[in-house]
Amino acid sequence: MTQPDAYSVYLTAATVEHPIGYVIDRVLWDGTADWLPPTGTAIVADPNGAYPIGSSYTAPSSSTAG
Repeated sequence: MTQPDAYSVYLTAATVEHPIGYVIDRVLWDGTADWLPPTGTAIVADPNGAYPIGSSYTAPSSSTAG
């Protein structure tokens, strides 16, 4: 059985309430099923919980966006 990896989901476009990079969710994903982050968001691998919900993430120039 594949162990799931932890990811933080962050905004790639600002909203009225939150800036770009605001972390809105955390996801455990084992990669066995297709999954894409919602439109207007991207993910970052976060096995140590460095980006909890409500924190801010600054993405490098390339990312996985939905």
